[in-house]
Amino acid sequence: MNKLRLLFKPYISILFLRDIKAGFLLFLLSFLLPSVGILGLIAIVATILFAEIVGVREHYLKYGFYLYNSLLVGMGVGYFFDVNLLSIILTSILAVLTFLISFGLNRFFITYSLPILSFPFAIVSMIFYLASLKYNTLISNILHRVPIIEITLPFSAFFKSMGTILFLPYNIAGLIISLIILFYSRILFFLAIIGFLIGVWFHALFVPFNEALNSFYNFNFILISMALGGVFLIPNIRSYIIAFIGVILAVVLIDSFEVFFNLYSLPVYTLPFNMITILFILLASIGYKYFNYSIKETPEKSLEYYLSNIFRFGGNAIKINLPFSGRWSVYQAFDDEWTHKGEYKYAYDFVIKRDGKTYQNEGKFLEDYYAFGESVLAPISGYVVALRDDLEDNFIGNVDRINNWGNYIIIKSLSGTFYVEISHLMKNSITVKVGDYVEMGQIIAKCGNSGYSPEPHIHIQVQATPYLGAKTLPFKFIDYIKDKELFYYALPKKGEEIEAVIVDKASKIRFNFILDDKFIYEVYENDKKIEEIEFNVKMNERGEFYLSDGVNKLYFYLAEKMFYFYEYDGGESYLKELFRLAPRIPLVNKEVIYYDILPINILIKGFKKYFIEFLISFNYELFNKTIEYNKKPLEIDSKFGKVTFSFYEKGFKMIQFDNKKLILKGNQ
Repeated sequence: MNKLRLLFKPYISILFLRDIKAGFLLFLLSFLLPSVGILGLIAIVATILFAEIVGVREHYLKYGFYLYNSLLVGMGVGYFFDVNLLSIILTSILAVLTFLISFGLNRFFITYSLPILSFPFAIVSMIFYLASLKYNTLISNILHRVPIIEITLPFSAFFKSMGTILFLPYNIAGLIISLIILFYSRILFFLAIIGFLIGVWFHALFVPFNEALNSFYNFNFILISMALGGVFLIPNIRSYIIAFIGVILAVVLIDSFEVFFNLYSLPVYTLPFNMITILFILLASIGYKYFNYSIKETPEKSLEYYLSNIFRFGGNAIKINLPFSGRWSVYQAFDDEWTHKGEYKYAYDFVIKRDGKTYQNEGKFLEDYYAFGESVLAPISGYVVALRDDLEDNFIGNVDRINNWGNYIIIKSLSGTFYVEISHLMKNSITVKVGDYVEMGQIIAKCGNSGYSPEPHIHIQVQATPYLGAKTLPFKFIDYIKDKELFYYALPKKGEEIEAVIVDKASKIRFNFILDDKFIYEVYENDKKIEEIEFNVKMNERGEFYLSDGVNKLYFYLAEKMFYFYEYDGGESYLKELFRLAPRIPLVNKEVIYYDILPINILIKGFKKYFIEFLISFNYELFNKTIEYNKKPLEIDSKFGKVTFSFYEKGFKMIQFDNKKLILKGNQ
């Protein structure tokens, strides 16, 4: 099976897709012009054999560019020459050369995290074309380059350009390729059509329309549009505009290359596509907000992954834990009216209130304040890089204007990209020293009133450097509870009383799934048993864990304070229903209400799903639809149904939706 994947993957990789079934269809389609199909296949086989001879491990070949560049070269030879012993030998030699160039270019490109695209093909195709001018023994395919079947279609210029991507410039080939793209990705199909139209329209401003419409190199417009608008950039209106700008730039590049290359009888092929795409990727990778760092199987899935990260998991914002346990009130928030201004606006102050006051009695003494002496917890895991512990706590009504921050701790994050400062701590209360490693939630000090502090409180801020008083950075709190509602990756408002989330250790053990755990369920429909199924815990090559029913995969992660599902791969199944019923499970032993946002493929079924997936690229808020969940100690309720948990066993005791119930029979 792995060998077949190696064989068919390069065909679909050319179109930026991954499904091997589509690769098999394209493999069959390549034989529409037999010489193209045969020599393309020979190029792949020659590359695989050479890789095995030189001992290149198989994981190199799983990256499509090592094979699809060889495939394109083989197809190029087949487009110009008949199949015979000499053309087979030439194809094999060129395939090996393409592999070597692919390997060498990748070693260079990987330094800058750039894809090599079809650069090796563009280079080798020029070498082949020049050399072929001397090879009089090769039999030309030009005079009888007729496909097995051809049809007449409207918009034939577009379909021929689409077919040309695989050296099959025929209506039937372009139609089939277009339908494959449409089936897997409406976004790519849209980009292919609009990119082609924009390229032809702009080109027609300078040359006769028929010349612009029927240029052999118009497929570059299609590839550029799909690559930039749907693959390497996250799909949205801005990315589409960037892609179309790339198409317009390619018009001039194609014409200039064509004039120059014609002097030496060289084809332009995909060189404009490669140059434009690489240049835009280089530019986007240094700061474009929608650069795609995690390319999925389709643009729709990449977009869904990106939006899930933003709306479900707080995006790329800095996330920290609350620096306390229990209930506290927000005294100052971001950009507040007193000290949180200018460079110091991204900070929070917390106090404890009871009956609307922060103190008991008359509030004349430090001990009257509820916050004074309360434990301060590490908001992140990391290393202590600076602290001070010797300043006196101010009397009420007095502040230290010289030592503004008072006693403090600065912790460096494990990523090393930010630091957290906690200030106004109690004298001699710090329990760690510089260089110590601290765990998130560990007690590190007590709340005091040192520095410029009118009353005992906890001041917390995030900064880019380890220096006291450094410029602050925006951040979000991982979670907190307000009036029974559990918030994730959010910021409370001034005056709100919030509660820190306390992890229930029993809940955490309940979802600590390990490799090869097996859960057996009896399935009932209208209280009648209809079948038994198994969910098994598996792990993929990237170290990601998932539940599998043998066909479908539901990926999960156990975080510090929640268990959640984050990706589903498959069709309609009980695992998909489980995602819908419990996308996120707070590890708390109390009743809370919380909201989650389901991926479109989980929330919506049928044709409507494909339509919404496409529209989301024009309006991200279509994705941001919250679903309410009610978490009780041993169950989760929602409008979709209910799941329950056992107090003693791992996993889900019962999964209930519509008129069906899955009851846990046992786990192993």
